[in-house]
Amino acid sequence: MSERIKVVHITTVHKRFDSRIFYKECSSLANKSYEVFMIVADGKGDDEVSGVKILDVGLETNRVRKLFVSCYKAYKKAKGLNADIYHFHDPDFLPWGKRIKQRTNIVLFDSHEDFPSLMLQRSYIPSYLRKFLFNITTLLEKSCTRKITGVITATETIKEKFQNYGLKHIQIIKNYPILKPFEKEVKEIKEETEPIACYVGGLTSVRGVREMILSCAIAKVRLFLVGEFDDMEFFSQIKSLPQWDNVTFFGYVNHEELYEKIYSQSTLGLVLLHSAPNHTHSIPIKQLEYMQAKLPVVCTSEINFCKEITEKTGCGIVVNPLDIEETAKAIMKICQDKSLAKQMSEKGYEATTKEYNWISQETALLEFYQTLTTK
Repeated sequence: MSERIKVVHITTVHKRFDSRIFYKECSSLANKSYEVFMIVADGKGDDEVSGVKILDVGLETNRVRKLFVSCYKAYKKAKGLNADIYHFHDPDFLPWGKRIKQRTNIVLFDSHEDFPSLMLQRSYIPSYLRKFLFNITTLLEKSCTRKITGVITATETIKEKFQNYGLKHIQIIKNYPILKPFEKEVKEIKEETEPIACYVGGLTSVRGVREMILSCAIAKVRLFLVGEFDDMEFFSQIKSLPQWDNVTFFGYVNHEELYEKIYSQSTLGLVLLHSAPNHTHSIPIKQLEYMQAKLPVVCTSEINFCKEITEKTGCGIVVNPLDIEETAKAIMKICQDKSLAKQMSEKGYEATTKEYNWISQETALLEFYQTLTTK
């Protein structure tokens, strides 16, 4: 690349070291000689890590101020960089994304999830408002994405939605994990410790937190719970459960520390998402990370990807996420049958090394960028 192409990734919602944004997309681009900036809004200041220049516009704790003030600050900062490519990750930024689009630059929206469908399952949104907000956000998404260069999606289903909007440039970048050589450490520690089930991710009712806690208590297996509760009322309800004593709660754990602190200590991983509009066709990255860490998986029957990959590879057991007894039996089976657990762990690990890893998606990202910049 004779002249370095300047790329600005923008998020006012995600953490600066978000797995998809920083470790995968930004780092991959920086390694290929792109000049990469990442605009965040966390109040932790500017920094430069792994060739990525991180620019902080400051933290807003109020939800409304974050929506308007943080996005405006990010827009002003991004515009001042005069970049060749702007790549934003939050639907909140859609109105600003179309404003930053000019004849000579490229503007991309990275749709990690089906944003309008999220409106139908947010517990803090009154039920009578959800359908209305679904319709409004659909119109916003449709009108704004027609004014920018293109869209990146995490799944085929989201891609089809944008195709129906009439968009021309759409690329799927699946959220597959980065390969990490840690399997020896994992196995050595696991052999000597008590059975532990782990879950890493958003801590909400629809993600099956209550069912995990209850099923692990029945199975007499300790639960490592990693992530953050957005709903403090739900957090209080969960902490008041008698079975909470069987939980080790870590809060947020940095992506780079997950393997040492959590996966290397665990016997199996849990993915118990309930049926929800935004879940059915999603790709839960944590299941792939469990597999890469040689953890057998107990996974939900309600997510097509989880069910299909588990049955295809033999990496775990599929359960009804609402059936606590069935889930507890699956957990006990894996913990008690070490031969079966070993087979599952090896099959899952093999699948991630051969097919379900970031290398293929990095290639797709770089080719998409190259296609757009050489037009």
